[in-house]
Amino acid sequence: MRILRTTLLALTVLLCSRPGHVAAQAPAPPAPPVAQDPLTLLQALQRAVAGNVDLRKEQVNIQIADAGILAARGQFDFVLNGALNFQRSTQPALSATDIASGFTEDLGFDLAISRNLESGGGLRLSLENDRFTTNSRLQCGTALSGGPQTCTFYQSNLGLTFNHPLLRGFGTEVAQANLRKQRIQKDVALLNRQIRVANVLRDVVTAYWELSYATQDLAIRRSAVDLAREQLRITKAQIDVGRLAPIDRAAVERAIGDRLQDVAISEQNQFYRNLDLRRLAGIPGDAGQRPFAASDSPSSIRPEVDPAGELGRALQNNPQLRALKTGLALNAIDVETARNTLLPRLDFVGTIGSRGRNPTVPETLNQAIGLDEFTWTAGLTFQLPVENRTARGQMRGAELALESGRLDAGSLELTIRDTVLRYVWAIRTAATRVDLSKQTVGFAQQNLEAEKARFSVGRSTNNDVLLRQQELKSAEINVVRAEVDLLDADVNMAAITAEILDRYGVVLRGL
Repeated sequence: MRILRTTLLALTVLLCSRPGHVAAQAPAPPAPPVAQDPLTLLQALQRAVAGNVDLRKEQVNIQIADAGILAARGQFDFVLNGALNFQRSTQPALSATDIASGFTEDLGFDLAISRNLESGGGLRLSLENDRFTTNSRLQCGTALSGGPQTCTFYQSNLGLTFNHPLLRGFGTEVAQANLRKQRIQKDVALLNRQIRVANVLRDVVTAYWELSYATQDLAIRRSAVDLAREQLRITKAQIDVGRLAPIDRAAVERAIGDRLQDVAISEQNQFYRNLDLRRLAGIPGDAGQRPFAASDSPSSIRPEVDPAGELGRALQNNPQLRALKTGLALNAIDVETARNTLLPRLDFVGTIGSRGRNPTVPETLNQAIGLDEFTWTAGLTFQLPVENRTARGQMRGAELALESGRLDAGSLELTIRDTVLRYVWAIRTAATRVDLSKQTVGFAQQNLEAEKARFSVGRSTNNDVLLRQQELKSAEINVVRAEVDLLDADVNMAAITAEILDRYGVVLRGL
């Protein structure tokens, strides 16, 4: 055996000394770790709530809904109208005795205030005042024998007009339909914000635990390199005393090179997880910023899961389902409004007023306000489209839109049920994996120690020891992966049941 080992050693030296042959070199040590900023899960959530772009957009959407409500309320604002106009007309004389001939100048102003009523009608109070300048004998009341004379007088009209539908357009449900829809839109916007907040919290928590996993994965892989380097030290010591041949270093150096590659890939993965977390927090990526390091480690606490309870909470509290069902009220309003358009139009219009006519403005206004010439009118207007295809088409479209919304809500409910049950099994499976993988770590540690003992007495090889090391590190990584998968499934369950906001102390104004 010693002769064979000596021959192999000589052969190795001969091969390494051949012209053009490059001797293998030990892998270079990894670059020193980059300085990192520690970050807790709570800090990550606080940064996301303050800076997440999607959350800020949802706040803008709520403000847009508030603006829509304000605009809808404007339908019932008081409206002040005014007008000022001048008109001159001339009527040629038919004969020398034509008393209506002459010119007339009219300078008038109109002032009115009106308001739509919440029940569908409207009120309008108006005051008209005109200044007439004319040389018409008829208007001035002069004798036929007199020459042309010019006179000035004032005329005022005070009137109150009331109109109201009796069939189509009647009632607060129709008149205030737009305002009701805008208020529902505000409720939907609030629920959409709750959806977005729950999803952002879920994504941040998931991204944080993925960063934690990447951090621990990197630490485990670096420790695997340390184990291989320690095995290389032991191998060199045994080579020095002649128990191993120099060729035995190759297996260890190859393992070190492979594990350094794993470290490089793990560092890249950790960098990518940092980018994910920064994006969710609204922090711009910058090559000069130090990466985050997750301070919190995954907890191995096994949550208790009640499938029936989780299903009930999800169907009752899920904001996406609530938003969809709230949106059905919009379709119901459209159906109600469209049904009203099927009715014929029958409107009542009534006016009361008074007129004043006097050479002076004060007297003219006194006559009008004093109701010296009181007048009133009342009437009905009727309209019925014979085929009424427009209204019937709108009605059918509104009914189909409502039915489509109900189907969407039913489809989402099925999806929620399916998703909740999947998360239940994911939590249970991940919890089982945590328990089993921890046991595997213990067994792998025992196997490594046994393999190292066999190696020390020459009954094992470097490849065997390196394999046991790799099994141990893979088991340690599996523990962390299972713990992170358990937390991911748990936070997804909390998001779909809307429990995630209470869990992390997030309070939304307006809900």
